[in-house]
Amino acid sequence: MTAPARGAPVRGPLLLHHPVTIAPGAPVLEVAGVVRSSAVDGPGNRYVLFLQGCNFDCTACHNPTTIGRCDACGACVPVCPHGALSLPEPGVVAYDPAPCDRCKLCVTVCPIDADPAIRVVPVDVLVEEIRPLARFLSGVTVTGGEPTIQAGALAALFAALKADAGLGHLTTLVDTNGTLPPARWKPLLPVLDGAMVDLKAASSDLHQRLTGHDNVAVKETIRFLSSAGKLAEVRLLVVEGVTDTDEELAAWAEFVAAVDPGIPVRLMAFRHTGTRERARIWPETSPEAVDRVQERLTALGLTAVGSIGVSRR
Repeated sequence: MTAPARGAPVRGPLLLHHPVTIAPGAPVLEVAGVVRSSAVDGPGNRYVLFLQGCNFDCTACHNPTTIGRCDACGACVPVCPHGALSLPEPGVVAYDPAPCDRCKLCVTVCPIDADPAIRVVPVDVLVEEIRPLARFLSGVTVTGGEPTIQAGALAALFAALKADAGLGHLTTLVDTNGTLPPARWKPLLPVLDGAMVDLKAASSDLHQRLTGHDNVAVKETIRFLSSAGKLAEVRLLVVEGVTDTDEELAAWAEFVAAVDPGIPVRLMAFRHTGTRERARIWPETSPEAVDRVQERLTALGLTAVGSIGVSRR
């Protein structure tokens, strides 16, 4: 999953955490950031929403401040040097973006890696934020965090886009860790054009070490979305000496080929940017290492292997 730092986050006037009062019954999304124009989050020029909250704790996460969902503990309030955070009442953190300079001191003290400077945004507001850019866009990609944690509101957003005469041409994609059960994918499928699923490791033991969870649900999701015609691609983060061993790549290719050898596969190079200190025991992945993985997976029978975001200076 790619980092919100590629574009300045869009923020609303005031955010109240837990509870958030919008309108009764209005679907809302917890938005960590927005990139208005991206060429690496699916085909064409895409509007990218980064949602807050993830059920994995990946060592290599490039967006660690999108993992936790603020529980209004208040630890961040006294460390803010600009007075952007306050506790107007117990169980509520208020955020005012006007004095905030995004120094991120609040995040460094958060015990659950949550960013208090997010927006809780009604779906209809997001639709109107996308509208002025629609003629320049190919589609909308929702990532995170893990976007399917907010699956109900996500389906409402995609449905609103599909139903709108001025926005219906936009394709709708999610970038997901694949843990949503098939029964909960079903309401999304009619308004979803495709899912980009991260299979971080074929070995369940390695997947557990990298993410804190096994990959049983992820593999089930890949099979389910492929059978439903909604699997846009499977992604692999190449970490040299970790996810690119001969044994791991053979198992990875064997699983994907058994689903469909023609599934688009996208390789990404591990970078230190945005990661936590514990990830930096690994070197950044070279373009040559990505090329070797691409050649190996192709030789193992996958027919649509490519890479994204690999710098070849």
